[in-house]
Amino acid sequence: MLKNSKFQIPNSKFQNSEHISFNHWSFTCLLGSGRFSFGGYWRLFVVWCLVLGISILAGCGKKLKEKETGIPVEVSPAQEKQLQEILKFTGDIEGKDQVKVFSKVPGKLIEYKVQEGESIKKEDAIALIDRDVTGFKFEPAPVEAPISGIVAKTYLDRGDNVSPQIPIAVIANIDEVKVKIEVAEVDYPKVKLGQSAKVTVDAYPDKEFIGKISKLSTLIDPNTRTATAEIIIPNQEHLLVPGMFARIRIFVGERKTLTIPLDGLLRMPGTGSFYCFKVENGKAKKVFLKIGIIQDNLVEVKEGLNHGDLVIVSGQGILEEGTSVKPVSTPGVEIKR
Repeated sequence: MLKNSKFQIPNSKFQNSEHISFNHWSFTCLLGSGRFSFGGYWRLFVVWCLVLGISILAGCGKKLKEKETGIPVEVSPAQEKQLQEILKFTGDIEGKDQVKVFSKVPGKLIEYKVQEGESIKKEDAIALIDRDVTGFKFEPAPVEAPISGIVAKTYLDRGDNVSPQIPIAVIANIDEVKVKIEVAEVDYPKVKLGQSAKVTVDAYPDKEFIGKISKLSTLIDPNTRTATAEIIIPNQEHLLVPGMFARIRIFVGERKTLTIPLDGLLRMPGTGSFYCFKVENGKAKKVFLKIGIIQDNLVEVKEGLNHGDLVIVSGQGILEEGTSVKPVSTPGVEIKR
């Protein structure tokens, strides 16, 4: 037997029994009898192996339990509901009657007789022009308003050159205002003269202005595949002014159609294809969709689902095709099993 850090092998051919001793290690090996005795750090090694084994078994048990029960997910059935079909457009507010004003004679601007935002009547002077012709002396030439309204914009400063080709100002009648929109070819049959339109602007986000379609072109532009329509909006309070950006919604009908909650709709990055996960035989199944109207929190599904399919509306971020799931209902929705 050896002590401490010394190392001895009494019999180098390992016949009968061998006694080996290291620093902090001590064991006896009787090869003939197959008996082993261990001590010191070896006991720690055995304990460590037992702990590792228990941890592995616990992990396997957890995975097995998840596999048996599935990942809890909130679901909602695809259902037929009544949806309103609303077309959305944007445009700029203009005065119903709006014209640019030009001088009839060349010269230099002496002054404006009215300022932006002020009212003016037809044939009143907007500005005075100095004709400034060498060798002649003229009275200041007035530039008259062709219509009554307000001065929406002035373009020049005092002393600027004026010609019949340079606009002096814009006059608009804003007792009524208008918005021009471009209607896509596919939506053209749905838009009719006299239809109501709801208009909102950023200046008054909580207020809706109601207008009507007053003009609809009978020509579709072959370059843009759109037709121009015009909406007239009463504006007695003069809240809407030319140049405002407007959002327009036109109600064109309603229909009963298959829908799912908007929370269940997903979109592929890159391709932009729409899809969702539904529950099929206890597993998540990815389904690509063709959608239609999106109204509030509902999406019209034209292709991809059937009535009653359970669509996953929460927890989709950790799902893959074939993941085991356990459906739970969303608040207010009862699942029929």
